[in-house]
Amino acid sequence: MGQTNAWTSEVDWRTGRWQPRSPSPPSRGWQPPPPRGLLPKRPLTFIEALDSGFRLLRFIPTLSIGSSLIVFTLWSLLLTAIGALIAVQFLSFFNDLSGNEDAASGFIALAQLGSVALSLLSLGLAHLLSGLIATGTRASFGARRTTLSRAWKSLSGRRWRLIAATLLMSGINLGLLLVLAAPTLLFATADSAVLAFVWAGLAALLWFAALIWINLRLGFVGSAIAVEDLSVRAGIRRSWKLTGRGFWRMLGQLALGYFLSNQLVQLIITPIVFIVSLLLGIGITTTAESATAQAAIAVVSVGLLLGLTLISSAVLFAYFACLVTVCFFDQQMRSEGLDLVLIRAEEDR
Repeated sequence: MGQTNAWTSEVDWRTGRWQPRSPSPPSRGWQPPPPRGLLPKRPLTFIEALDSGFRLLRFIPTLSIGSSLIVFTLWSLLLTAIGALIAVQFLSFFNDLSGNEDAASGFIALAQLGSVALSLLSLGLAHLLSGLIATGTRASFGARRTTLSRAWKSLSGRRWRLIAATLLMSGINLGLLLVLAAPTLLFATADSAVLAFVWAGLAALLWFAALIWINLRLGFVGSAIAVEDLSVRAGIRRSWKLTGRGFWRMLGQLALGYFLSNQLVQLIITPIVFIVSLLLGIGITTTAESATAQAAIAVVSVGLLLGLTLISSAVLFAYFACLVTVCFFDQQMRSEGLDLVLIRAEEDR
């Protein structure tokens, strides 16, 4: 070609020949930088992940605490209905049990162990909550708040999959407990009290270890279904793949986060429970002559205590679900470069 210069021509690097310069792309002009998100668009440190759960809880309280409160209210109503049905069916057994102090003490101990097991079985609800909160977590990288109604609408077509995943994980947790507890009943019916006691302790440890391992490896099922629109089976494979690396780091984050949030909730709730119990004792003492007033005070006090328990459980699991979603996105940043995708997506807005 004729006379060329660097302003009008360029080299085609495939052929090594000069060619006319291709037109420059139109200037986009100045644009403001994307807003700084609530969560940093980079892999988080151990402490930053724990703090991000609290920040997310405060940033979208209607989605996190609101959804957790609704779920735990329905869960409590279900447990109350099951407990009432059992009480009616075995009323004569409970009457006979109350007449024997040793049997009553043993039953109370079993009931306390059952309440601990029930609290661990409720970990299955974290899959549903993390799925509901995951959409808000994704939007928080761009400093956009997500309400509960908006998150519910965005999950159209995925709600039943989230419920199915929750039921599946709860069934797995319960199935492990029943399988490991079955030998204890066999030893007890065979009059082998020592073997039954030893196996019960060993089964409790095995169930606790299996519960932690399975729920951690499958902890991202709800988030994967909500964010990536996967089926339950694909969500299980996705969670298993993401949790293949960094197992101990995620275990430490989730375990420490659950413990710290539980201690914080108890620190707030315990004084309130003490005040309610103190007022209950004073009210019953001052109304000793009126059985109706005592019954009313007792009903109100029990209602307040149950309400406080429900609220504390909802806040605890709301934070835990927020922490699960934070770990879900953090693991993608560490293994799949999601931080670059988030930065590019915010720049294109």
